[in-house]
Parts: sequence; C-alpha cells; structure tokens
Amino acid sequence: MVEPNRISLANLPTPLVRLDRLSRELDAEIWLKRDDLTGLELSGNKVRKLEYVVADALAEGCDTLVTEGTPQSNHCRATAAVCARLDLHAVLLLRPPPSNHIQGNHLLDVLFGAETRAFEAEQFAEQRPAIVEQTLAELRAAGRRPRWTPMGASEPLGCWGYLHAIRELVEQLDARGLAGCDLVLAVSSGGTCAGAVLGKLLHHCDNINLCAVPVSDDVAFHEAQTAELCQTTIDCYELPIQFDPSAIQFIPGYVGEGYAIPYPTALDALRLLARTEAIVLDPVYTAKAFIALLDAVRARHLGVDRPAVFVHTGGVFSDFAWPDLLTMK
Repeated sequence: MVEPNRISLANLPTPLVRLDRLSRELDAEIWLKRDDLTGLELSGNKVRKLEYVVADALAEGCDTLVTEGTPQSNHCRATAAVCARLDLHAVLLLRPPPSNHIQGNHLLDVLFGAETRAFEAEQFAEQRPAIVEQTLAELRAAGRRPRWTPMGASEPLGCWGYLHAIRELVEQLDARGLAGCDLVLAVSSGGTCAGAVLGKLLHHCDNINLCAVPVSDDVAFHEAQTAELCQTTIDCYELPIQFDPSAIQFIPGYVGEGYAIPYPTALDALRLLARTEAIVLDPVYTAKAFIALLDAVRARHLGVDRPAVFVHTGGVFSDFAWPDLLTMK
C-alpha cells in the first residue's frame, strides 16, 4: 500500500481540545477535534480531501477544478480558495441558483474569483451527468485542462484525507493519556465518514467507536453510500483491510426537514457551544450532529465511561447567510 501524493494546504495537526465549561455543565467528558481550524479561508474538513485531489490534478497538468454544491457549500468555497492560492481556475456548479444577496460562503466564492454556473435543483438532479460532461467539454474546447471532483471531494482519493486524520487523532489521544473515545461526526456527501471508517480499520483503532450523524439523507442511504465508497477506495489503493459495517454506527433522527434546512434544537446547540466555549458551529452540518451528541450525553450514552470527541468539520462562513435565524430568541 502506497499513500498517494498530497500537497500541504491545511494547518495540521488540528487541535484536540476539551470543552471544559460544557463538560462541567453536563457532567460528562466532551472533546472537540477542531478541523474548523485547518486554515481560515480554507477551513473545514474539505481541505484535507483537497490536499490529495489537487496534488493529483497538478500531477496530471490540470489548470481547472470543477465541482458542485449549494451556494453555501463549504466544499465549493474551499475549492475556490485553493484554486486562488495555487493559480488554478475554479468552476462551481451551484444548485439552486444563488440569491441576489451575495453572502456567506458564496461571497467568498466571488472574492476568490471562481466561475459559477447556476442550475435549478431539480434540473441538476435529473441531468447531472450530462451537465458535468458538457461543462468539462466546454472547458476543454476553450483550451482548459479540467479535473472534476464531486460534492465534498467525496471520491476514493479524497477519502485519504480522513485516513490521515484518524492517525492524527490516535496520536493526540495517546499524548493526552486517553485510551479511546466515542467519535461523532456529521455525514452528508460521505467522504469524511468513509475515510474515517477506513482509517479506523487500517490503524486498528478498536478503541474508537465511530458514530456518524446523517444531515441530508436517511440511514439506509448512508449505509449503502459508505459501503460503496469504502470498498471502491480499498480496491483502488489495495488497502490491506476488509470493509466492516460494524466499524461505524449511524445515529438517526437529526436531518430535520432536509439538507440545509435548519431547525430549532440544532440552533439551540449552536448557541450553547458559542456561549459556553466561544466556538461556532454551522446550521447545515455541525449543529445537527452536535445536538445528536448532546442528546446522547444527556441520556448518559456518551461521555460518561470515556470521552466523546466531536469532529468540528467547519462551516462558520455559512452562518452569515442566516443572521436572522441565528439571533432569533
């Protein structure tokens, strides 16, 4: 097994910090893996994946990255930032079209000079393969050398970002004298979750109980998605492991009405962490997953016999797209 090349973009290792006030308030042991601090404009979990994807693109002589997401996509913003830093062209396929009021992540897309193409959500869902291929063909016809990466950079190569992150976490746990943990993270496009599963298996982390909280689709969808992405990655890179579904458990019930639709209890969790620890979640991913952790802690299922570690995957810029909602009493 040979780890693929990566280009250093993130500030690693990211801190592992104990949430002292919240731990006292809930009589539990709660820690945060601060992947929101991978870098300011590049912040979040997507950067770990892009380190590998961009290295591959540069090795292949590409000058353009093409990807997809919503107007408040953390991944699209991180891709645009990476491209600005490395003198690459970014093309973002956004659905639904951004509002006329440019804000949050999309404001940064614009500042970073990304080219955006907008589609209605239903149109993109129905015609996605054709839209992607047409975009790549148009770029090639214009003399560009594009590389495509899907939403969240959730492709086998991108999974290496969290294969590496799990090894990093194990070293930090050992340095703090922590024998293991319950590791909680949000799951949507799947690359972070799949990478964490593979990292757990590859590094024999039996002392880490991995819990994923779906924030976009139901558990059945994510079980199938994770299994497929893990197996494809194992096959692509001849990893000396077998996918084991028991290496992960999914915590249902926190999607709400749908992806990127905030709801009151998740927003309460966001406010709680901000007011107790001065750490800011986002309403799309991390707030929904964090309320799942809080519910489990309050039910004495997590954080009692051993630490609960929450992976903060970033997203703070999207908060600025919901100022009225976040300040509502």
